[in-house]
Amino acid sequence: MKNCTLVLALLFGMSNAHAQATRLVLFEEFTQASCGPCASQNPAFNSLLSSNTTKAISIKYQTSWPGVDPMNAANPADAATRVSYYSVNGVPWAAMDGVAPTGSAYSGAPANVTQTSIDNRYGVSSPLAVSVTHQLTSGYDSILIAVNVNNPGTSSFTSGSAGSLKLHTVIVEEEINYPVAPGSNGEKDFFSLMRKMLPNANGTALADAWTAGQSQTFTFAVALPTYIANLGEIAVVAFVQDNSSKDVKNAAYSAPQSVSGLADAGVTALNASTNGLCDATVTPSVVIENAGSVALTSATVGYTINGGTPVTQSWTGNLTTGQTATVAFPQATLSGGSNILVATISSPNGSGDYNGMNNSSAPVNISVLSSTPQPSPKTEDMEGATIGSIPSDMIMGYNTASAPRLYVVDKSVAGVGYDIGGWGQSAKSLRYDYYAIASGAIMSVTTQKVNISTLTAPKLYFQHAYCQYAGEADGLKVFASTDCGTTWTNIFDKAGSSLATTVAQTARLYPQASQWATNQISLAQFATASELVLKFEGTSAYGNSLYLDNIWVSNNALGVDEAAPASLVAFPNPANTVATLDLTLNQEAAVAVAVYNVAGQQIMNLPVEVLAAGQHAIEVPVATLPNGLYMAHVNIDGALQTVRISVAH
Repeated sequence: MKNCTLVLALLFGMSNAHAQATRLVLFEEFTQASCGPCASQNPAFNSLLSSNTTKAISIKYQTSWPGVDPMNAANPADAATRVSYYSVNGVPWAAMDGVAPTGSAYSGAPANVTQTSIDNRYGVSSPLAVSVTHQLTSGYDSILIAVNVNNPGTSSFTSGSAGSLKLHTVIVEEEINYPVAPGSNGEKDFFSLMRKMLPNANGTALADAWTAGQSQTFTFAVALPTYIANLGEIAVVAFVQDNSSKDVKNAAYSAPQSVSGLADAGVTALNASTNGLCDATVTPSVVIENAGSVALTSATVGYTINGGTPVTQSWTGNLTTGQTATVAFPQATLSGGSNILVATISSPNGSGDYNGMNNSSAPVNISVLSSTPQPSPKTEDMEGATIGSIPSDMIMGYNTASAPRLYVVDKSVAGVGYDIGGWGQSAKSLRYDYYAIASGAIMSVTTQKVNISTLTAPKLYFQHAYCQYAGEADGLKVFASTDCGTTWTNIFDKAGSSLATTVAQTARLYPQASQWATNQISLAQFATASELVLKFEGTSAYGNSLYLDNIWVSNNALGVDEAAPASLVAFPNPANTVATLDLTLNQEAAVAVAVYNVAGQQIMNLPVEVLAAGQHAIEVPVATLPNGLYMAHVNIDGALQTVRISVAH
């Protein structure tokens, strides 16, 4: 009975008589939290919209691509229907009353919208009038909406084709403020977000013909979506669209209502730490805050580990506005690998929460090594890893505030003709995506403990593929530790042209088999270690992508005999006409030589030769090369060695 009374109040509060159909221009924008161009165009577009609230209204649809977007994940179906309706194939993209704005940018770019274009459209008379009101129920768990459509003119109106006229009723959230950017483009504030379309994204069918003065009212009484972030930001947009032309006839807006009597409980911090990689015990504590104007007297406080079953406890007290309290939890034992802890708070004062955006903490990442070392030989070929993550027995580390760009990929990211797995031997590899993250970002993976004391001649083998973009010095370092990460020894350090396995290119690198190199590193200094830990650390210079694969800890490379040991030196240095590479092999091996300049461009490639054990002089002609430094990459049965060549005429 209560809902019926509220609906009647809404209806009587609406006016069906209009002297004229005043237009409210509707902008529909398709955007995304991991879309770089969206972050570039949205600020100016949002500012323009906020300056025209009497003339225009907007609905923002968050798409499922190109990356992570939790707002789309909450309601992907409605957004996908509108994407299909407009055939949107890139973001950001906008429509003004159903038509893509044109200008100096691409068709549909929000950057094309100007004050003049808004004024011109606002000045076009509309054949239909639309009005909308809404009210939240007393428990703030449901919403009641009434929409009126009428023909205020003195003549009849008929739609473009039979069955083409639709009423769309949209629950929007006017502003959402994330404490940390939810995607990779840095945006934290989102506006006019579509939350739910009623009854669905296909709308409500309207009559084809409307006589002068004809009016119809539509009502909706539905539960509020559980993913609403802030009850005080709920608004409603209604609009009438002709599907035969996509022309929006008119729109209406019902602004957010004041929400009173609800507490606003928030989490300000999660305190959780261990004493290093080998300490699996943690004693979490959660700092909660009264972020509202109503006294906070009770709540349910908890935390999760890797999204598992929440550990919760009831809290009672009396916090006034801005006051905090710390809730302590018993000691817990973490599992080996990366552990993501997130604190939560819910049910403030046993009721709904005014603002859900402050109900969880920033994630705390605690890495723990398993107490049992893995035996050697040890192999990690990435084949068992999930695309988009890292191998389950590795630990990720990073210093970047944006989303880490370190994850396993396969051929699906590149297509036919590429070998995303090292040397074409496997289907997957680990990508350090320097191409998509700012300079200075550091990302790493750390192995579990490996017992190498059983090996007679322990070595680390791994394969990598990398090229520069335009001379940047993206880097890769490998560290080893025998004391659980308390101290580290650097055993591999290359960057830029010395790391490159192929020439520089401005397109993202998707390696072919010939663009992979195998690295062999002696672990003799750690030969007695029963708990060796390895860390592969990449540092971005905002260049191209690095791929890592087939990490082996053994006496020999996986599946082959002992790799051919070799000594390599270049002379004379500097050289004038010919630089000689003095190469000594302990056994027969296939040898190939490629020469790169300091920009990482391959300028010479000597054919592969099968050489017997012993000393060899490989001549590199340099007479035509400009003075300067060069890098010779010598591939010996897949193991890459490098030597500098100086040229001076």
